[in-house]
Amino acid sequence: MKKTLFTAILLAASLMAASTVQAAPQEVTMWHYFDQKPEQEMLADMVEEYNSLQDDIHINATFVSRTELMNQYTVGALSGELPDIGQVDSPDMESYISLGVFEDITDELESWGELDQFYDGPLSSCKDPDGKVYGLPQNSNCLALACNMDLLKAAGYDHMPQSLDEFKEMVAATTDASNDVYGFAMCAVSTEEGTFQILPWLRSVQNGTGVNVDNITADSAVNGLQTLGDFVANGYMSKECVNWTQADAWNQFCAGKAAFAECGTWHLAQTDAINGAFEYDFTLLPTGDEGTSTSTIGGENFGVCKGSENKEACAKFLEWLCSQENEAKWAAVGGKIPTRQDATAEYTFEQDGFKVFTDEMNYAQARGPHAEWPSISEAVYTATQSVIVDGTSAKDALETAAAKINPIVEETPLPESN
Repeated sequence: MKKTLFTAILLAASLMAASTVQAAPQEVTMWHYFDQKPEQEMLADMVEEYNSLQDDIHINATFVSRTELMNQYTVGALSGELPDIGQVDSPDMESYISLGVFEDITDELESWGELDQFYDGPLSSCKDPDGKVYGLPQNSNCLALACNMDLLKAAGYDHMPQSLDEFKEMVAATTDASNDVYGFAMCAVSTEEGTFQILPWLRSVQNGTGVNVDNITADSAVNGLQTLGDFVANGYMSKECVNWTQADAWNQFCAGKAAFAECGTWHLAQTDAINGAFEYDFTLLPTGDEGTSTSTIGGENFGVCKGSENKEACAKFLEWLCSQENEAKWAAVGGKIPTRQDATAEYTFEQDGFKVFTDEMNYAQARGPHAEWPSISEAVYTATQSVIVDGTSAKDALETAAAKINPIVEETPLPESN
């Protein structure tokens, strides 16, 4: 009797213990293309931390080169072989949304209640034309203007340009052909990199109105592009800008060969190249009316991929990854801009001028987002090259571009937030 009772007690205890054993977390795959040491290490640390905080999923982060990753998305959209979570460049996301690579996680993110903390520009790159959300912007960057203050002072100015008209005046005044010094340097190469730098001049706010690429023949866009063409025609900007990458244009500025340069957030970590040769500062891009600015957004998004069996859990991870605290932490380590407005208050960066870029984010717009963005981008940089290289008028060049862009955006309009 005692033995039977003892056995029953052991059995009950065993069953109780078994009922309290947690099920193993579901394995989740995440693909990314971060190839720089700070970003790779920080992502690995964050994934490890998240895995230790909960028992629902175990994330395995895998590096895939950017080119290969984009190819895998295209193949995976047809085969169904996709990761649970994937990284994508912000202007490309809409294209992959349209291919069926990413899941609609609007309901999950709206119930989170923090979407209103994200800058409109980065968040818009995660949406489809109907406003549904497929991921979150994890990091961002934008463009501003670097100024050689010594050259400005030598030309009689004690301040940086605040409007397009003033900028034109200063570019002309700081050009010194005898010493091979141009007033302005920018990248206008015939790739997406060129479009990235060209767009602010087409989207400029003039007479209180700004436009996007779906109204590319507007007077303000024509004036903005013609300004760039005139800079080259008058010798204020090198004709080589059509071959320069953003790094090339920045190097011209650091070498003292350009009074102004259109530059990105990441260039702040490269000011050592100036090596004390001159005083420099940064300001908002003076693309239009005084007190206005326009800029272009870069950065990466993460989304939940189609067919994931852990959609809700993956969305929870994205919410954690893009939380206020983690956005601020990531920006400080990676030299990027937080995609959340509430993260910038806690964000500190040792490089001078970073506040200018965080302010510029209030005026920055995403490229697209649109499923046919590559075709739109090609029309933009082709028009610019036509003006700079062939001397075509900006009006004619943009009308040609519009003939390619308009049918695309008429069929699928750009998001209203742009």
